[in-house]
Amino acid sequence: MKKKVGVIFGGRSPEHEVSIESAKTVCAGLEKAGFAVLPIYVPRSGGWRLVKSAALRVGGKLAGPQLEPSLAGACFIKKGGGRVKPDALFPIIHGSTGEDGVLQGLLETLRIPYAGCGVAASAVGMDKVISKELAALDGVPVLPHVVVRAHQRAAMGPLLKKAAKLGFPLFVKPVAQGSSVGVTKVKRLSGLKPAVDYAFRFDNAVMIEKGVDRAREIVCGVLGSPSGAAASVCGEVVPKGKHEFFDYEAKYLDDDGMEFLLPAPLPAATAARLRELTVKIFLALGGSGMARVDFFVHPRDARKVYFCEINTLPGFTSHSLYPRLWAKTGLKPEEVLKRLVGIGVRGMAQRLRLSTARK
Repeated sequence: MKKKVGVIFGGRSPEHEVSIESAKTVCAGLEKAGFAVLPIYVPRSGGWRLVKSAALRVGGKLAGPQLEPSLAGACFIKKGGGRVKPDALFPIIHGSTGEDGVLQGLLETLRIPYAGCGVAASAVGMDKVISKELAALDGVPVLPHVVVRAHQRAAMGPLLKKAAKLGFPLFVKPVAQGSSVGVTKVKRLSGLKPAVDYAFRFDNAVMIEKGVDRAREIVCGVLGSPSGAAASVCGEVVPKGKHEFFDYEAKYLDDDGMEFLLPAPLPAATAARLRELTVKIFLALGGSGMARVDFFVHPRDARKVYFCEINTLPGFTSHSLYPRLWAKTGLKPEEVLKRLVGIGVRGMAQRLRLSTARK
């Protein structure tokens, strides 16, 4: 009998539509890997729904019976009666409430195995400040930055001056958003405050990071667990046209917004170092399952590399970077998905064996 995997997608973040596209690829890949798939749609308004795979495939209306989690039964209850009890879950909600540990916390409470990073690694990975600080403690090179938090916004002049002293260009980013949502490249002081105000639309904390002008953007996938993780080959994202960096529009709205060089044309020593750093960062943050780690490489000196960010729930659309990295490394998408489910099942089994009593 086929094992049932519930694919949770949608969500309330600005990456809602990207999540739907990822779910199409994930569901198809899991079916190809031999699983029975249960697509679970999370509308922006809330109220989880069990939808038909066919509707997801053809872009039909994502409607179906509402689901409520049963914390005692490790399952979901359908409105109108009946239970849905998946053997495992595959969350593919990108961004806030799906990638930041919130959803993972619910799944831990449900005690249903799930693919991907756990609560702590998801929360830490989503926070660009904490993830950089933890990576730096482990010897990973990072760029200097200044953080402006919501309570500092009314009198942030001194912080902006401090950031300006880092030197332009600067990259202004919401601290806890993905897919380059709210990110602005700032070339002069006059553009700094508007960029910070824009980033505050998406988060209550904003990072102002020193940029490396025309830096090469290198990405690397990681797959595994603390007992054994491996990095994919490296790829290079080359923005095209009007795009000076790999922004949201270049990723999702402009079909000719970037070129992806796979493998990245790097010196062998640099590629090896980036793959090593990818695993190191993943483990330093407590990762499990999958992640994509992004780096900046100096355009004229490939020995100068800097950790940019980690994406613990990378896009899984037909053109997303993460599955393409692993395909080039020798793993088909369905094999990656099968491994991710297996890692999640084993991880939950290990956690359930831990004692919950003092004696």
